[in-house]
Amino acid sequence: MARDLSGEPQFPTHEIQGDILAGLAKKHQHLLFFQIVDTKKFRAFIRSLHLTSMQECLDQRATIAANKRNGVHRMVPAPGLNVAFTFSGLQALGVPDFPALPALEAFRKGMHARQSLLGDPPASKWKVLRPSDDLHGVFIVTGASHSEAVDVMSLRLAPADENGWKLRHEEAGQVRPDPVSGHEHFGYADGVSQPGVRGRLPGGEPLTPQAPGAEDTQGQKGQDVLWPGEFVFGYIGQDPNADSFDKPGPLKEPPVAFMRNGSFLVFRRLAQKVPEFNRSVKAAASEITGTENPVNPDLLGAQMVGRWKSGAALINAPTQDDFSIADGTENVNAFEFGDDRMGLKCPWAAHIRKAYPRDDVRHSTQPADDEVKKAEAFTQTHRMLRRGIAFGPEVTESEALSQRSAGGDKTRGLLFMCYVTSIENQFEFVQQQWCDAADFSQPGSGIDPIIGQSAQPLRPWLGAAPVSQNAADKPALQLRSFVQMEGGGYFFAPSIAELAKL
Repeated sequence: MARDLSGEPQFPTHEIQGDILAGLAKKHQHLLFFQIVDTKKFRAFIRSLHLTSMQECLDQRATIAANKRNGVHRMVPAPGLNVAFTFSGLQALGVPDFPALPALEAFRKGMHARQSLLGDPPASKWKVLRPSDDLHGVFIVTGASHSEAVDVMSLRLAPADENGWKLRHEEAGQVRPDPVSGHEHFGYADGVSQPGVRGRLPGGEPLTPQAPGAEDTQGQKGQDVLWPGEFVFGYIGQDPNADSFDKPGPLKEPPVAFMRNGSFLVFRRLAQKVPEFNRSVKAAASEITGTENPVNPDLLGAQMVGRWKSGAALINAPTQDDFSIADGTENVNAFEFGDDRMGLKCPWAAHIRKAYPRDDVRHSTQPADDEVKKAEAFTQTHRMLRRGIAFGPEVTESEALSQRSAGGDKTRGLLFMCYVTSIENQFEFVQQQWCDAADFSQPGSGIDPIIGQSAQPLRPWLGAAPVSQNAADKPALQLRSFVQMEGGGYFFAPSIAELAKL
């Protein structure tokens, strides 16, 4: 049955910045963190700046999809430019002060002030974006190639001094080369599970259409569609207390009018120690003995992530990879965790289960149906639209053979980015209450082995037992962290319409 679109809002697609709901099409991305040095010049500059709208992103993606269907392999030009500001940046622009609401505390104070809550290293040890009132914002520059991204800088942003800003820091990311395009540096398909978004485009068609075989609450199979107020201000959001996640919740009113059709942007630079990760997985796999359950480095790595490197979900392929349900197939997300309440196929602490527990129920392995539905509704209030990209070079032969990262200009990892309307209830909640919590979803689960943060050098992690189906066979490991948070910040991406009024 097709879902009823009549109650879903229509988006002003020319007013919303493209990266929020549609996502900038990109192979290369530069993040230019800036300071406003001349407010008058900068306000005039930003009013006339050509920012890439949601509509432009949708048009680019439609062309890319059409070419793919028609077997055209020519690269589609996809220049993109968006902007977001820190709290001090909005003050420098003269935007009216935000009300003293608890829900805005994180944005006011900045990521560095949330260190103890997030388990992050002290800001004094960050490699990038250490706290400063002079960090005012970030330009997000994208392209189908490096040269296209550079053209955007040259044609739209330069010269910086004449436009009232100066560069403070730059990060550059790129999609990894084929055949690992779309995979992060540990080798696993990334961005596989994104929420769908309810809402209509100007022509009346849904932003997230319902695929053949999907339920009327889904876009693709297993991809739940959520009310847009979770990701952009001024729209209905999810209801955490509903008895079903598809029921609309309260309107996510913007705290100030300037924030309508805008979204918070969270950025984190996450360095990945790939050779050390591979070495640790091999060593841990070799130490697991005396069990019926086959263990090898590939399987143990998949259990830590919750998916094989292909993107196939472990819960549907518990002992070996299955390319028929890999990334790019219609069934890549067609699963729930209710079929594995005891975490025998997919560990409770697998990264994808921590970050998006689907129908898991906290501290219950035998929940009633109504508990499951309520848990799903609660879970969907903590989702994020992720827009990250890999950074750094590929692992060298020398690093692979020595099993040690070279560091310096050989540092690699993920430029994590996400859009939310509540930093506290979405990004921070997932990081603290789920990924960093050793008792989520069940007591003894352990910490997320990929993005979990802890001051302890070794973190507990409980594995799976897919063959014996005996919980007593689960390996209890102590794992090191191979993802290091090196700096980040909280930003707000206003609507194009509000920026034009400055």
